[in-house]
Amino acid sequence: MRAGMLLGRNRAATACMDLSDGLADGIRQLATASGVGMVIDSSAIPVDGRADAHYRALGLDPLQAVLAGGDDYELIFTVRPTSRGRLRAVRRLVGDLPITKVGTVTRDRRIVVRTPQGDRELPAGFEHFR
Repeated sequence: MRAGMLLGRNRAATACMDLSDGLADGIRQLATASGVGMVIDSSAIPVDGRADAHYRALGLDPLQAVLAGGDDYELIFTVRPTSRGRLRAVRRLVGDLPITKVGTVTRDRRIVVRTPQGDRELPAGFEHFR
């Protein structure tokens, strides 16, 4: 909560929201609301080794599961390259704030996940009543 308030107050983030409904849902909402696209780097998305093994044992794609899952309880936000100093200031104020860059905002409104096999469409996000 404090991190989100500081990102806004210090104008470090251009957009920010919580990920309670999952990464794919958050990415899609940010892009749609901002009228932009995004390229997500699949290799940058953190997947715990145990989760990876679990999904593979079930015959599922770990990346797909992580993107489409819910209950992440983290923030997703965008930062302009010119605001990196503001982001560093927020990090210092919050303490040990882990930040993972997972993609890039684009003018092209497509939202894609870049994988070694090529670009693919971002999966649907978590839906409560599915």
